Amino acid sequence: SLICSGKQEELGDQRTPVTVILAQCESMLQDPEIEEKQKVQVEIIEKKARAMARMISQLLLLSRADQGRQQIQKERLNLSELTQMAAEEQEVLAEEKDIRILTDIQPDIYAQADESLYIRMLDNLISNAVSYGRKGGYVKVLLCEEGNMVRGAVEDDGIGIPGESLEKIWERFYRADASRAGGSHSGLGLSMVKWIAEAHGGCVEVQSTPGKGSVFTF
Repeated sequence: SLICSGKQEELGDQRTPVTVILAQCESMLQDPEIEEKQKVQVEIIEKKARAMARMISQLLLLSRADQGRQQIQKERLNLSELTQMAAEEQEVLAEEKDIRILTDIQPDIYAQADESLYIRMLDNLISNAVSYGRKGGYVKVLLCEEGNMVRGAVEDDGIGIPGESLEKIWERFYRADASRAGGSHSGLGLSMVKWIAEAHGGCVEVQSTPGKGSVFTF
């Protein structure tokens, strides 16, 4: 590893291995001479590399949080707009599973929050709902003010979570039904959601009925 590190410094290339993989995939996919079979194979590599990049990012954030080094940069944000944006960004993923994303967002809700962490929390909740949703179903994103607090929820009519798993889903790497998620989730997302909510002075909870769906409320 010391030799590799030295070579990297000599070349002036500080990119991570995953970044290099993604860059090479992008370059190959832009090659007009690439064959369809090769294109499909490269797209699979790219998809897995992006999943790896997300996992690394989540692990780094949680590691910094454990050590008290994860900075929170709060500013006055329009959470209504950010929530709507996060929901819209998940529509492509939802359409692939024939799932509708619905929103019920009270307009112009402002609060002190870290923008990147808030969006990351929503992305995890919504993508989780889509992954465990049912074909032809829905994911509903809600946001409203309650006194001096903001309450949000992500609701789905998917497979639900068994009662014995409800307390475990917040644990790192735990997946209640990994086979139904197609391996797309690392089991870190809900741990991150919990930390982000608590870091903002809030909390997150879940209600779920197997076969009928789940509601995650923060």
